[in-house]
Amino acid sequence: MKKAFAGKRKVLIIGIVFVIAIVGIMATPMVKQPDEAGKRAEPTENELPTEVKSEIERLLLEPEIHLSRWSVNTAEKRVDIFVYKLTPENERLNGKIIDGWTMNISEDVEFKRGEEKLNAELKRLKEKPETEIGAWSYGWDPRTGYKDVNIFVGNLTPENQQLNGKTINGWKVHVWKSLLPPKEVALQDSRVKERIEGKEYEVKEHTRKAGGDKEILVDVYIRIKEPKKTVIATVDVVKQEVIEINETSSWISIPER
Repeated sequence: MKKAFAGKRKVLIIGIVFVIAIVGIMATPMVKQPDEAGKRAEPTENELPTEVKSEIERLLLEPEIHLSRWSVNTAEKRVDIFVYKLTPENERLNGKIIDGWTMNISEDVEFKRGEEKLNAELKRLKEKPETEIGAWSYGWDPRTGYKDVNIFVGNLTPENQQLNGKTINGWKVHVWKSLLPPKEVALQDSRVKERIEGKEYEVKEHTRKAGGDKEILVDVYIRIKEPKKTVIATVDVVKQEVIEINETSSWISIPER
């Protein structure tokens, strides 16, 4: 546990990994593993029927599906859906046929290997005192394949600034000075608490504007499971406060980066 400062605000940084998708109990996969060509294929939405596209879009918005990426095998008319973990909600989709296309659900072992390598490298860097790394969080966009990791440090140093903007095992690195993550700022806001209290939800972030050290705005998307709606809290990362709150009556897609 490490104490750090952001201006005059004292912030407690806990030396653990904050992960957007939390690993649960592993279920035994009873699904067909896609061939290597299918795993490497890029999503080709233009080749899919409208009904299949709509189903993929629906799955992207369903938190319990845990979709990490997807690919298309045109030869076999198959859509391979890779998930962070197998759940009853996503396993029941395995073998589902939509307009002649078969859905194949698999645990994303390749993604998890990359995740393990990322954490191992960050732990190695954290052991160097000059990096002043306190914690990190990471996430990914299953639509674009974009992956990023936010590293929180006690002070900005030449050693940790060298990491900013670089890529570690395919993850784009952002270095922040001992500030609470935007989602933590949002969830601690009394107005947000009032809207989500007692409800099941998932949280994702989207950087709307980055203007150096003076202004960084992040939209925190809080998707409430029941009733379905999205609370969008815009956080000023530098000021550590929520500056705007919007709410929709359904789940909405996060803008692509």
